[in-house]
Amino acid sequence: MDETLLDIKNYTHTLVTEEMNLGNLIENAVKEMARQEAKEEDEDIEEEIESYEDADALKEEDFEEYWDFIEDETSEDEELLNSLSKGE
Repeated sequence: MDETLLDIKNYTHTLVTEEMNLGNLIENAVKEMARQEAKEEDEDIEEEIESYEDADALKEEDFEEYWDFIEDETSEDEELLNSLSKGE
């Protein structure tokens, strides 16, 4: 059992210290993972932008309708105040 552990330890040591391309493989893998993550973030941002563009945005008609409503309410309020002040 001790020999097996020693063999594994020696193999790992040799692999890490003598394998010339291992560092490059790890570095390339890390770069590729970062590239993939950046790509996914860009896709998420694009999807979010599209969802905002597809949302029901306020249109000019909505603002006109709102101001017409405010104007009507103001007129009704004035009429009510006038009728109350006259005692009707």
